Amino acid sequence: MQAAHDILLKTGHETFPDGPGNQEAAIWMSGGRSWTRMKMSRDLVGGAGSEAEELKNVKLTGGGSCGEHRRMVGAEFQNISRHLPVFQVKESNEDHNFVIAGDWRDRTVGDKAVVVDAWQGLKKIYTYGERTNPTEPIRLITTPPGGPRPMTEELADALSTTPFDDAKMNRFTKMRLRVAAGPEAAQRLIEGLRNNGSVWDGVTGTRNMYTTYKDPGGNKSAFNSVPSAYLNRYLQARDEMQYALPPRGDH
Repeated sequence: MQAAHDILLKTGHETFPDGPGNQEAAIWMSGGRSWTRMKMSRDLVGGAGSEAEELKNVKLTGGGSCGEHRRMVGAEFQNISRHLPVFQVKESNEDHNFVIAGDWRDRTVGDKAVVVDAWQGLKKIYTYGERTNPTEPIRLITTPPGGPRPMTEELADALSTTPFDDAKMNRFTKMRLRVAAGPEAAQRLIEGLRNNGSVWDGVTGTRNMYTTYKDPGGNKSAFNSVPSAYLNRYLQARDEMQYALPPRGDH
């Protein structure tokens, strides 16, 4: 669980510094940058000639939706020693991707398999048995137990890439939207994306955000908390959106 937690925070807050490009709160908090990062990422990835180049382009732009978040979580798991298989999955009844560490079909693991979903607004690991979606997910990619994958020079370069800074993305956002990154850009984006059903308000995929997990010694573990600075910004953004945007419909 500790490794899953570390990967979740790294992916959710460092690899994708402005969050998912199709999450309302992320768009609002970033003034629209999360959406423009996603668009830039897909423009670059579409022309990539290798897996390493694709990963580098995602890391460089720091943008994506649940598919890119799932892929980068999976890449991080491939770079560490794994005692359990890791599955990149898709919900069977909705278009949503995430990662599960441990085989939920194995009776020795079952509902204790760990869900790593960096796309959600509140980034916290939880168990398979706590999922809000009761259907069994579809397995897309399986990484078996074992050591870290061989690290080529190209792959090492890709994984060490840092995202474009906010200043660069602010310029790109203004060029793309013809308005500076900020509340006006975010409001325009969210309202437009709502109209075509391509933006979501996913807070969490667990039935209980407040579950307290314990380590084998019975002590509360470090992976129970959502970073307080992010939590405060996220909750503030949701409050602001209630006043600035019309009520959300059923998209």
